Amino acid sequence: MKHTKVIVALIAATLALNTNAQDMLKDLRVTNITPELSVYPCGDRHEALVILRCQEPFDLILSSNYDANLDLSVTTEGPEKVYSIIFKTKEEGTSFRGRQLTVVADGFRKHYIPLNLNDKEKLEFLVSDPYSKLRSLFYTASEQGINYMSEGMYDAAIDQFNIAKQCPEFSETDNHLDAYIDKCDSLKLWTAQAQKYMDDENYFDARMLYMKMMVENPTCNVIRELYFNANENFNRVSKHDMDVAQAYFDTKRYDEARPLYEHAIAQQNPQSALAGTNLAYIQLKRYKQDNHTRSASYVYTSDYGIGFMFAGLKPDKTSGYLSFGLNKGMFDLVSGNLYPITTNTVPDKPMYQAMASFGWTFRLYTKNENDLVPKVWLLMTPLGYAGGGFYTKIANPDYTPTATSGNETIEFFEDYHWMNALTPEIGLGVRVWRVVLSYRFQYRYMLNKERPASDNLGKNRNLLGIGFCW
Repeated sequence: MKHTKVIVALIAATLALNTNAQDMLKDLRVTNITPELSVYPCGDRHEALVILRCQEPFDLILSSNYDANLDLSVTTEGPEKVYSIIFKTKEEGTSFRGRQLTVVADGFRKHYIPLNLNDKEKLEFLVSDPYSKLRSLFYTASEQGINYMSEGMYDAAIDQFNIAKQCPEFSETDNHLDAYIDKCDSLKLWTAQAQKYMDDENYFDARMLYMKMMVENPTCNVIRELYFNANENFNRVSKHDMDVAQAYFDTKRYDEARPLYEHAIAQQNPQSALAGTNLAYIQLKRYKQDNHTRSASYVYTSDYGIGFMFAGLKPDKTSGYLSFGLNKGMFDLVSGNLYPITTNTVPDKPMYQAMASFGWTFRLYTKNENDLVPKVWLLMTPLGYAGGGFYTKIANPDYTPTATSGNETIEFFEDYHWMNALTPEIGLGVRVWRVVLSYRFQYRYMLNKERPASDNLGKNRNLLGIGFCW
């Protein structure tokens, strides 16, 4: 009985010691410092990122009630230790509802962070010792300097960091205070420069500089408010510029619209996609105007009374041409006014003639881009067509009228002859100012073998053209 009482007393003493030890542990301070609009770019993966920043001289031990092995990496950024953890947000057969991250540090109670994470979510926390200011002036001044920096009071922060450097706890090998001082100096300079941009209504550069400052000082609400103000003004001015540019574009005042679209793209205007589309249209139109890439010519040859050629004359790209020709007989043929040949003699040339060809233009030579200096293009095609024919209506000399047919009845032999030829071409086109001259040699490969080529469409032709470009 006596031994039992001793054992009970020992157990009670042990429990009391453990309770006192737990009571002596301090609480960690964990502050959510996640910047607005933070996103973790993980592509199609179902993941989220949690970052813990710690400026204290102790290490963190991290664990999760849902993740046996954390995807954890630890880096150092100036005076901070940065703990980055990638969590899965979706897994077949598993629900992560109720997930908690446990943070343990020597001398502190466990701290639990609830994590109900979504895809691509990014959270940042600052882990600190709320009682560090009770230890010494060094910790008090250091923490006060960090607080001043997060409030945008950079001169006051630098003063506190310099005070901390005079304390005996400061180590020359630990340069985190110097890093803070350098950061405050940079933030002061950037703040003044950003304000100058705002005064000059240069909201784009002000916006970009405030974004840079938010990366360097993510806990500062002052910078965040300045950024939102600059961004609001930037969007307002951008909308006004695009409205003006679009009005110029719709009224075909392209010279006025072009610099506004270029400015919108350079400034990353929210409507930069539309600006890029319209600018490309303006540039293409200007390219065609400056280089007079389109031309129309009258084409003369011995066979055709009417001939035309339309060609693209681009200075740096291959283009094409279309040429066609008709003689007067083709109009008679279409209208039904046929003029038959009444003898067996084959005409030297077809009464009805037509030709068409489609080919390519290649830039060959230019001395310079002066409009008065000739520009030369090669014209060629392996494919072309020429056709021609005639109509015969010959009386039958052996025909004898019958008693029922009447003496006035005459029997005729009617026939329509049409010949075809393939017409490869090669030639040159020359542009001087707005005038275009062209010469093409056309070979005719007859497809009708029953007649010699010289009896119908001929063996070749020379085509001369003169026109203008725009």
